[in-house]
Amino acid sequence: MTAAAEIVLDAATGQPVHLPPELARKLLTCANDGAVAACLGLTLPQRIRARNDALMQAAQELVTDGATTWQNAQQLAQAVKRFELALLPALRAGQDLPLSPHESALWRAYQVSGARPLRSPRKLYSLLLLY
Repeated sequence: MTAAAEIVLDAATGQPVHLPPELARKLLTCANDGAVAACLGLTLPQRIRARNDALMQAAQELVTDGATTWQNAQQLAQAVKRFELALLPALRAGQDLPLSPHESALWRAYQVSGARPLRSPRKLYSLLLLY
């Protein structure tokens, strides 16, 4: 039996466990509906905040010197589009792909259930202004 399975079984029997971050992320990806996410204690605002934090990390990885906020939003929107077309289907199918730092952040943003992804430069611009 794998260590991850043992941890989950221990938790199911009521024993206190410490989840490694990777296992916690995988469990969260299984939580595709609001009821499961609510059982895990994640409210919609918390899920949106997690998505936004991941998008902001991706934006920080992509930022170039001298670029305006609007240019950064456009660049992030292009990265999101490339990610959705090239990597997202394979990642959702369970493939383990090497990801750049901004792609890892985008993957975390897409793993948040119940929080719709932001794709348009206008919405990403608004997000960048807020943070």
